[in-house]
Amino acid sequence: MQESNSLSLPHFVVLHNAKFAVFIMGCMGLPWPIYWKYMEHRVIKSFQEVSMPIDGAIIDNSVDCTDAFHTTEVFPSREAMLDWARVVAKEKGFVLIILRSETSAKRSIRSKRCNIGKTFVILGCDRSGKYRGPYKNALSRKVNSTRKCDCPFRLRGKALKKGEGWVVKVMCGCHNHELEETLVGHPYAGRLSAEEKSLVDEMTKKMMTPKEILLTLKDHNMDNVTTIKQIYNARQAYRSSQKGFEMQQLLNLLERNRCVYWHRKVDDYDVIRDIFWTHPDAVKLLGTFNTVLIIDCTYKTNRCQLPLLEIVGVTSTELTFSVAFAFVESEQADNFTWALQKLRGLILKDDDVPQVIVTNTDFALMNAVQVVFPSSSNLLCRFHINKNVMANCNSIVHSKEQQDLMMDAWDVVVNSPNEGEYMQRLALFERVCSDFPIFGDYVKKAWLIPHKEKFVTAWTNQVLHLGNTTTSRVEVAHSSLKTLLLDSKVDMHRYWDVMSNMIKLQHTGIKTSFEKSIDVVEVEHMHSTPFYAKLVGYVSRSALSHITDEYDRVKIVGADKSVCGCTIRTTHGLPCACELFRYNTMCQQIPVEAIHLHWRKLNFGGEGMNDEGSELSLQPEIDALLKRFLELDLAGKIILKAKLRELAFPDTIPKCPLPEEVRTRRRGSKRGRMIKYDSSYQEHVDALPFAHDSTSSCPSSQNPVYEYKRRRVLPMIDQFPVEIHPFIEDIIDVKADSNCGYRAVAAQLGMGEESWALVRQDLIRELQQWQDSYAKLFGSNDRVAQLRQSLYVGKQASMDKWMTIPDMGYVIASRYNVVLVSLSLKESMTFFPLRGRPPLSQSSHRLVTIGFVHNCHFVQVVLKAESALPPTALQWSRYCNAESRSWETSYVSRMQQFRSLFPQKELDHVDITGIN
Repeated sequence: MQESNSLSLPHFVVLHNAKFAVFIMGCMGLPWPIYWKYMEHRVIKSFQEVSMPIDGAIIDNSVDCTDAFHTTEVFPSREAMLDWARVVAKEKGFVLIILRSETSAKRSIRSKRCNIGKTFVILGCDRSGKYRGPYKNALSRKVNSTRKCDCPFRLRGKALKKGEGWVVKVMCGCHNHELEETLVGHPYAGRLSAEEKSLVDEMTKKMMTPKEILLTLKDHNMDNVTTIKQIYNARQAYRSSQKGFEMQQLLNLLERNRCVYWHRKVDDYDVIRDIFWTHPDAVKLLGTFNTVLIIDCTYKTNRCQLPLLEIVGVTSTELTFSVAFAFVESEQADNFTWALQKLRGLILKDDDVPQVIVTNTDFALMNAVQVVFPSSSNLLCRFHINKNVMANCNSIVHSKEQQDLMMDAWDVVVNSPNEGEYMQRLALFERVCSDFPIFGDYVKKAWLIPHKEKFVTAWTNQVLHLGNTTTSRVEVAHSSLKTLLLDSKVDMHRYWDVMSNMIKLQHTGIKTSFEKSIDVVEVEHMHSTPFYAKLVGYVSRSALSHITDEYDRVKIVGADKSVCGCTIRTTHGLPCACELFRYNTMCQQIPVEAIHLHWRKLNFGGEGMNDEGSELSLQPEIDALLKRFLELDLAGKIILKAKLRELAFPDTIPKCPLPEEVRTRRRGSKRGRMIKYDSSYQEHVDALPFAHDSTSSCPSSQNPVYEYKRRRVLPMIDQFPVEIHPFIEDIIDVKADSNCGYRAVAAQLGMGEESWALVRQDLIRELQQWQDSYAKLFGSNDRVAQLRQSLYVGKQASMDKWMTIPDMGYVIASRYNVVLVSLSLKESMTFFPLRGRPPLSQSSHRLVTIGFVHNCHFVQVVLKAESALPPTALQWSRYCNAESRSWETSYVSRMQQFRSLFPQKELDHVDITGIN
């Protein structure tokens, strides 16, 4: 040991790695005083190296802070010493970090046995050390910058003997860099304290925005230098910490509120795969009103990003009620089949199986309905089918008049009253589509041949659908739920509160409607005649309204059934016109028996529900389970007990990890620019399919529903000429208000959509500054004044405040020195600045593209590189300055390419007004 202690310090100065030197000294048993001397010598040497002259010039950016940290104060604790040092460092303009520390708990066994050294901490500037780069692959990423500059500043805090306190000693008080004037935006100085993190968590749970959270923190602490980015990071950290509890939390809430629910796990894993639940009162309503069910999936309702399957029904008063909900792992036939099987378990009697189930054109869901409810008629949403047909028509047919003609012919086919009329109208439709065989084949192969019985009137009028041929009821339920949620990434507790409140409001409205129908005092005048005497108070007001509307046909129809058609009898279960004629001719009141039972139920319990054995009992099942338990071997008993334990004690179910959000990056795009697939887009317009999708095949031996493979279609792509579809990379919508045009321009300029007011102000200045030039362009000073006045808006913008093209196109391009491209079905044109030379390099040109859709709205359009551009606006070449004419020269080839796409189309110029 003496030989080791006699080693001189220079033997260790040659070691460049301080950690390795400490390790060597620890192995050789060197006392800590030698280590302190070595560290002081190393710090001084590194500082001298930084200040060495280079090429004869002396570089000295050093700042000496020794006096600020020189103190003889003895601090009562380590925390007090650290707080004092950090406050002084903050006042000087840098941040202190702990480089190395040792507490009594961390001391080595040898140090404790030999009583060598004391508890200590070494503090340094946050810019100390050097950037070491990636360990595995140095070429894997590029380093743009680093804060590290090997700053030599060091402090040493040491605990005194016998726990008398802590003292601070300056090892090196100099910095080799300039100090900050303010620490705002500093990544370390802006860190949140434990109290601030707790406050951020609470405000995040209360759905406060990041800006509101940051302002609250600033109000609590005026010296707070936290940035908005750090608030976002703290919110994300909180949400990540809660992810493991989401499904467990939902199960606890369902159990606490005594809801009916089931769940299933992933095979061989203790994680929840799907969960199905319903409200106790909803079970009663389902037992009463089970004639028609409407099923659809929605998205963006929870932080888990799981699809929500919602099932709704219709009461006798034609109000919608939520039957059940299900979070499914994926939209596969297996998941839907499991959820519908649980729904089937809520229906106690086979006679109460729904007669009609309305769904969207989701083939996996259609297959599941076919398996679980084979006796039910599955109707398809006519609205979504028409949207798909229209989207396909717009992409194939370019003439607006031809599009309208073909869609009118399609509507006539869909509304065919009988099969004979259907065949005649189909022949007429084929003649109309003779010039576009692709569209005709699509309609027949995708819809009419496999699914005409599910949406054509000739077949849907043969089932009791109560007037429900679309999924609009469940779509409205989705909208109500999302409106109450306010955010698409709420936790399960918030989701449960919103869903529970929504169901309570539904049930309150239903009870009110029942009471109104039962009331015989306040009866509408048209129902106060003796003809309806047996119905008032016994059937719903909605049924009476339908009968009254049908009675208006009596004078035309008479007793002729062929003229009547008896549609309302088959679709609603109510007397048709010929029946009402007979009652009226015989001076007979409409009997209650002529009304379908659905319209006569005016309470939650339901007439005829559970007539036999109104009380349910588990005793037969318990006896069977006990008998089976006794017959099993030891392994079987353990498995059966574990399954029963899950039912009896749901709190013990393991937590479910949430699926991570899938994020992809465009090829060639900058790092961090992500694309998110909008799954809710499929709720409105499906793809234009022509292939079988194997992922949603029918799980039974029955014939599967004819399916097509989906592909994503850009939103509103049908609002642009089909010839330019290949050049459009993306279409980004903006808020649909009276400022949509200026919102699209602001977003394209990189200012953000909400900067539309700044764009208006800039254009006002442009018109004021160059009024004479624009007076020549627009024909008069009055027109310039009118345009300038349209840019002033209050809280609500009237129609004369909306953006107009081409007038504002010239102003926008000139104000921001950009190339503005306006695309629409009516007219597309390009605007160049009216003055000034373009940049020499075309890569420095800024291209702003907006689209005019639905004759009333502007959107952002992202064009692909070197895409074709529409011709120059008509007035530009006549009124632009001579030096600005070279703008057009750079884009001649791209404009010629655009013209070649429309060889037979005359490019006229029209005014476009952004109506929202």
